[in-house]
Amino acid sequence: MKIECKVPRGLNLPVSALCIVMATASHAFANNAPGPLAIVSLFSLVMLIVALTFAGGGYNVLKRIDDAKNLSKVKRTLMNTLEFIAGLLLFFVALFATIIGVAGFSIFAIGRGVKMIRWSKAAEKNGAQPAHLEGTDPKRLKIAGIMLIGLTLLVFGYSVVNLDDVTGMADSKKRMYARVLRYDAEKAYAAAKAFREENPKANMVTCENMVKAGYTPASNVACFSDMTATSGGIRMTGPERWKLKNPVAIITYSGELTPAEP
Repeated sequence: MKIECKVPRGLNLPVSALCIVMATASHAFANNAPGPLAIVSLFSLVMLIVALTFAGGGYNVLKRIDDAKNLSKVKRTLMNTLEFIAGLLLFFVALFATIIGVAGFSIFAIGRGVKMIRWSKAAEKNGAQPAHLEGTDPKRLKIAGIMLIGLTLLVFGYSVVNLDDVTGMADSKKRMYARVLRYDAEKAYAAAKAFREENPKANMVTCENMVKAGYTPASNVACFSDMTATSGGIRMTGPERWKLKNPVAIITYSGELTPAEP
């Protein structure tokens, strides 16, 4: 006896993406590229599509619609394959442009939710129901469709508000800010040496002295110096909103640098 397992074509896109998300999640979390929140956003959308379509009975409707088309085995296989590939492509696009992937799955989810609401309205009408809606629960379809749209908008809104974290740009910015502090400390040290050469009798080189010697501080960077010829150093501190692990770059009187940490 041959048993054939038919998967509704509407399930291929989210399931293909789900498989890739699960297969690559550990890599993304370990390397933070494009960032853990990107995986969370994509995974959440895929799970919402699968869970709420199933809960509302949408997959039964999709299967009946698919069967009613009377496609040949070759055409059905081709359509399933193309949609599966579309899911893979959308996910890999999301790895390089995360917000595009999130937007793509959001559009898919909202479209699915709208379909389920329309099916529920059609099922509630008096008279003979379309074959694909026979035995369906209009209330379940409507509730699941509304929940899918609402939760998708919530995930998409969260992704937009936290765009830097979702796209992985937050870590890139932190590394850039750490470099700013390092370069600022090195420039200040060079200016301090120049000041001491011109003013050998000066006991201590202040930040004001370094500015007079040609140092221009970067925006939002606080400078502190207690450097002498034999002790102390220069400290550059970034603002709290940069969210660095160590927001301070220190360079000693001898030129030894302790960089900021992103």
